[in-house]
Amino acid sequence: MAESPSPQPTLPPDQQEKLRELTAQSWNLELVISGAALFAVLQLPDLLDQGFDYFRYNFMTQMTGIQGLLPSLAYSMMKATCYVLFLAFLTNFVMRAFWVGLVGLLAVYPTGIHYDRIPFSTPYAQKRLADDLGPLDRYILRLDQRCNIVFAVAFLFVIFLIIIAFAYLLILLVSSILRPMIPVEVWHVIVQAVYVLFAIYFIISIVLSLPKVKAHPTGISLHYQLTSASKLMYWGMYKPFAFIVNTFYSHLPFKKILRAMVVFMIVFFVMIMVELLTDLSRVDKRVSIFNQRYMYTARIDSLFSNPTAYDDQRSEDEYIAAASIQSDVIRESFIRLFVAYPKALDTLLTKMAKEPVWSDTLPRKEKRRRFAEWSNGQINRLLLITINDSVYDRPQLLFAQRGKQQQRGWQTVLIPTNLRTGKNTIRIRLQADSLAKPEEITTIPFWYVPDK
Repeated sequence: MAESPSPQPTLPPDQQEKLRELTAQSWNLELVISGAALFAVLQLPDLLDQGFDYFRYNFMTQMTGIQGLLPSLAYSMMKATCYVLFLAFLTNFVMRAFWVGLVGLLAVYPTGIHYDRIPFSTPYAQKRLADDLGPLDRYILRLDQRCNIVFAVAFLFVIFLIIIAFAYLLILLVSSILRPMIPVEVWHVIVQAVYVLFAIYFIISIVLSLPKVKAHPTGISLHYQLTSASKLMYWGMYKPFAFIVNTFYSHLPFKKILRAMVVFMIVFFVMIMVELLTDLSRVDKRVSIFNQRYMYTARIDSLFSNPTAYDDQRSEDEYIAAASIQSDVIRESFIRLFVAYPKALDTLLTKMAKEPVWSDTLPRKEKRRRFAEWSNGQINRLLLITINDSVYDRPQLLFAQRGKQQQRGWQTVLIPTNLRTGKNTIRIRLQADSLAKPEEITTIPFWYVPDK
């Protein structure tokens, strides 16, 4: 039979008194911290949006299936955590402010509530109120305890957000920076090895969790070591997390803890799903999950006027989705075209154009010059631009960066001769050769109204 852990030594009397003083004065710090946290948490969703947009355009490669959904899912999880964190600190702030008001009221009326003096009430109602509400000082004490619990739970969400954020950064580092540097065949071997190690860890965890194994001294030791290995997942936040969680575990009934965890997981999962759908709609504003119309669709480029495709309708800090021209109504005889070059296009361009092998004897400056000329020639060959029924085989594209975000892409000025008054379309595709199937980038509708 396993021995119960010996009780921890208590603090000396002087330190216990100091701790009681700090505990009694902690409410003012709670108000300050909760107010500052509310302000900080309100800034996080916008910062996350900006950071995710930057990552999506500059680092996120072309991924399909669960790999393509993983960045959005982790991003939505962090935003959902921010909202839960905001509600937790807001609840604590309101409850603590109410507690301060009751403490001040008790200072004015030290005897609390005299239920027998309440006017417009029968003796029966006064007795029921006294039984239901109880003394004012006792309620103030209970409210103080609940405020402390809510404050501790709020910091659990803070730790949870930090853990998710660091794990997300690690995944982005591996998938966006390390993965392109590793050959495909080597990467497949690494992925398979990770799957095998995860399966082994999962099987060992199940075996060591069996009652018969845990009853053996060696099994107990191995189970604890395996559990201790999970500390690495907390990114240095294990101790604060363990102190808060284990304090709750050791004072609350198991059924109450289990019920709270189930309710939390259900609510949190629903919030993540709602946030994910909202974020997908934010990334692609043409897809609206919660605001659909029977005879309205924005999924066909040629039939949709996209504000991000027109320079005069797009905000300065907004990314260009695929391509843009100067306006939806063009009066000039030329079209200023910018084609965005997100990181996801690298997957297609790498397949369509293989970089030539340069001589090792060439100076670095000469290699850069030749690569610039070669890549510019390739993109002018691969990018197929069509205005109505006219094809621009050599659109004379130049490398460019646009907007506050310094978005990378290609720019050119087209002088079409087949513009008709009214609606026209410009279509942009990638095509390796005349026999290959073209890859659609976008189609932009516009209206040509020449100056008279």
